[in-house]
Amino acid sequence: MNRRTVCLLAVLFVAAATAAPAQTTAIPAQPPAAYRLGSGDVVQLNVLQQPTLDRSLTVRPDGTAVAPLVGEVAVAGLTLREAEQLVLEKLRLFNREISDVSLTVMQYNALRVYVLGAVANPGSYTFETVPSLWDALRAAGGPAPDANLTQVRVVAEGTGETTAAVHDISGLLTGSGPATPVTLRAGDTVIVPGNAAAQVAPAQGVQVFGGVAAPGTYLINEPTRLMSVLMLAGAPVDAGDLEQVWWIHADRQGRHTSQPVDLVAFLQRGDLAGNPLIHPGDTVQVPQHAPGFFRVIYPIILGTISTAAAVSIALNRLN
Repeated sequence: MNRRTVCLLAVLFVAAATAAPAQTTAIPAQPPAAYRLGSGDVVQLNVLQQPTLDRSLTVRPDGTAVAPLVGEVAVAGLTLREAEQLVLEKLRLFNREISDVSLTVMQYNALRVYVLGAVANPGSYTFETVPSLWDALRAAGGPAPDANLTQVRVVAEGTGETTAAVHDISGLLTGSGPATPVTLRAGDTVIVPGNAAAQVAPAQGVQVFGGVAAPGTYLINEPTRLMSVLMLAGAPVDAGDLEQVWWIHADRQGRHTSQPVDLVAFLQRGDLAGNPLIHPGDTVQVPQHAPGFFRVIYPIILGTISTAAAVSIALNRLN
């Protein structure tokens, strides 16, 4: 090997050793065909015949995304293929040469659930497919050592109401038998209590009932602010009357006093009188608003007006 060849090899070796590593761009995994778009999802629109229309679209809370040229397009509840076809049809109204439209999910936010309590990593998690209760627990790192899996609560936000259901999934870990599959919905909250909290004596904790997501007795070792106590019970429901939360407290002589607390004063003005310290042995009740007359009668009136308008239009067409 001559000197010139040796020098050339040395130069190539140094160049290879100091070369910067290749940069790679992460491409989001594509969802299964059954995935349906929902509020919060971010999708990338690509139009082959007119690249100037390429852009990122966000599905808004009302279920629409604003596409170029066509404006609002209702995509919530559609699969990617269905949404692509809909956007294509609308774009072709403005440019008949457009024939290839693609949508790619960049961020999954529609199927977001919240996991709280005795799990390794409490927080919010998103899923590409409809998750089960066990899927949510696995995403949160699994149950904590003190988790009470016989009393797992799922708090669901329905149409105008909040419901809480208790599920026993302990059989999945103990091997005593499979648990009944529980399917979660977007916005659900999973609360996994600890064993200590599940067996709290009233004198050692605070009893919370009424307009909260998960009524029960919760362990507190020291005086705790009212807001924190309500969060232990899964937070107040929509119908909860936070302007008159009843707080029952026993003094050192065992005499019980009951007084209303305006939690709204704390939330709006930071007034600590609306967020008092709750002591072990206390009781908290969150009253619930009864639906007012207008709230009950309004849908009936609206439905009657809509029906009358439809009949009127039909009669006018016949004439």
